[in-house]
Amino acid sequence: MKQYTDKEFDILTILWNCKEASVQEVHEKLNSSSGYTTTLKLMQIMFDKGFVERRKEGKKHIYVPLVDQEKAQESGIKKMISGLFGGSKLSFAQSFLGNTKPSKEELEAIKEMIEKIEKDAGDSL
Repeated sequence: MKQYTDKEFDILTILWNCKEASVQEVHEKLNSSSGYTTTLKLMQIMFDKGFVERRKEGKKHIYVPLVDQEKAQESGIKKMISGLFGGSKLSFAQSFLGNTKPSKEELEAIKEMIEKIEKDAGDSL
């Protein structure tokens, strides 16, 4: 699974939301203290890594994400659990659920996920 820097993930998030954007548009949405040329360089690196594609429109390049949002989020969560919670999914869940107040709908969805995991685990025994 590919690993993304925090800035790369920020840029990908903007591109997922916009579907496509120029460097200027991404730079404006980043609200970063970094300069325009830093954003440009990051996006060129992301192009070289195969994270985005670009096409020329007039004098500017338009960037489109090539990375699947769900897979990137999964990779980010795994990295966070590994780094912050020593790889423990239980510690992550306890921290997450202990520090937030899920809605009734969210709790119901979590219960359904747990039931599905239990069923799938039972089927494999």
